[in-house]
Amino acid sequence: MKLRKSFLLTLCFLLITTIAWAATPTIAVEELQPGMRGYGKTVIKGADIETFDVEVLGVTGSETGGYSILIKASGPLLEKSGGIAQGMSGSPVYIDGRLAGAVAYGRAFSDPNYCFLTPIDDMLKLFDTPDPRPSVFLPKNTPLMAAGFTRAGLAYLNENLKEFNLTSYAVPTGSGDFADVKLEPGSSVGVELIRGDINLGAIGTVTWTDENGRLLAFGHPFLQRGTADYFMTNAWIFASIPNMQSAFKVGALGNSLGRISQDRSTGIAGEIGQNAKVIPVFVSVTDKDRGEHKTSTVQLVTNEDLAPALIDSVSYNTISKTADRQGGGTSRITFDITARGGKEGEIHLKRENMFYHPTDIAKNTDAELRYACSMLMQNKFDKVTLFDVNVDVETTSQPEVAEILSAVLPKEPVVQGGVLPIKITFKPYRHPQITRIVNFKVPDKQIPGPMNLIVRSGNSTGWLRIALQKQKQAGRTVTMGGEKKLEFKDFIKEFNTADSNNEIVVDIMPRPNKAAAKAAADALIAAQKKEKEENGEEDITKTLNNVLGLRSILSGSKYKQKFSMDFISTGEINLTANVKAR
Repeated sequence: MKLRKSFLLTLCFLLITTIAWAATPTIAVEELQPGMRGYGKTVIKGADIETFDVEVLGVTGSETGGYSILIKASGPLLEKSGGIAQGMSGSPVYIDGRLAGAVAYGRAFSDPNYCFLTPIDDMLKLFDTPDPRPSVFLPKNTPLMAAGFTRAGLAYLNENLKEFNLTSYAVPTGSGDFADVKLEPGSSVGVELIRGDINLGAIGTVTWTDENGRLLAFGHPFLQRGTADYFMTNAWIFASIPNMQSAFKVGALGNSLGRISQDRSTGIAGEIGQNAKVIPVFVSVTDKDRGEHKTSTVQLVTNEDLAPALIDSVSYNTISKTADRQGGGTSRITFDITARGGKEGEIHLKRENMFYHPTDIAKNTDAELRYACSMLMQNKFDKVTLFDVNVDVETTSQPEVAEILSAVLPKEPVVQGGVLPIKITFKPYRHPQITRIVNFKVPDKQIPGPMNLIVRSGNSTGWLRIALQKQKQAGRTVTMGGEKKLEFKDFIKEFNTADSNNEIVVDIMPRPNKAAAKAAADALIAAQKKEKEENGEEDITKTLNNVLGLRSILSGSKYKQKFSMDFISTGEINLTANVKAR
């Protein structure tokens, strides 16, 4: 009998507690008056929730444009934190025991004890149809905290984050056991973009929770991406650091506990226990000079705008960490990306290339990787989901580059369908000349007589400009064929088959077509002129890509053949072979 009574009492207590949690009392802005007092809840060290004093100074705004609640905070906690700090965003403020709103906005260089609250009624709308409300004030948000980045890697990350109006700073990796750190009003909450061997995210404060695991935080936007899919974590605060502009919390992101699904002007919303979609990324780097090998295994958020920049940053940081130096050199990168398009179905991008740069080889190495990710995630044809990104890089400080000096053909004619050996002489940087022989397969139906060939490096584009200029002078141009409307699969195929910098390309020069001469030449000149006007100089690669019809020339003829080398080559040679009938 006693056990039964004890059980019933315990059950009643749990029900009362659950009801109290589910029905957190709130106070509307219409009820607030200057001079009303209350308290706020936040964390400035570890995971312990503490309180600070609050006085209401007034309510600004309107029902149409949205309200903001001006408060003054005070008390010992604020003295220790240096005022309302970045990372306190979302801290719940209670007036007369009822939840009024979340710490959200302030003004730069003003008294750090004053700030604006986002009313809780506005935040609760995040679970319905959000009503974005801009603010002229500065959000009390925390800049992104980055763990596992080198100094160079962090600088490069911040370059990539500029376009999103974001910045980051280095913090130590996680401290202690996060298992018992729960998410509740006043506790620190993390919004994570990268997790694994490298971490990147922001810390704010939980404003409100309910019995279903729903959560509101920040009181202002994180990235204001609307419908979102970020990792939600608990967090640990090392300290609140006073600063001339605004104090800020330094902390570590903890365990993933759920998913942030809304990122709007009034705050972020999510649910504990849900899982965000991830992009698995694995980067392996070997520094040939030192015999050093390091890897990075991470998961990224699936945001279409952010993901390419984050993948680029992870790869760069791993290269920086492995080589442990900044400077020029040569790299070889191989990456494999698997994805699925809603219309296109299975997508597979695989690329191998070599790069040389005199001052920053790590940055140059990732150019095609970032382009590939952007092409997939930001294309205008199809919504693409990345399933897996694998990157393998080798670096050296040595300039593994060579110039094509000459290309020699056999004296005797080559038969239709036969093999034409081409002896190519290269001059490597600071090394003696070397020769390589490539065997070009002559088409079975090649017309007997002279066969004009181009022998060029995979990264050469200068030959195109020269060829087109010569053809303009002669009043003719190459055959371009009919331009078709490009589809997404064409871009994928073009990327997978693009020439590499360490390849020697041998191709039959297209036959002239007098009808298209003037149009192509004029288009090239116009594109060059526009490039100079916009940028002050001509970027030949961009110029060529902007000219109609040149895409088909760059891809070469159907007889184009490629030969891989263990170095990057530059230059091109024109040859004429004599073909005889079989």
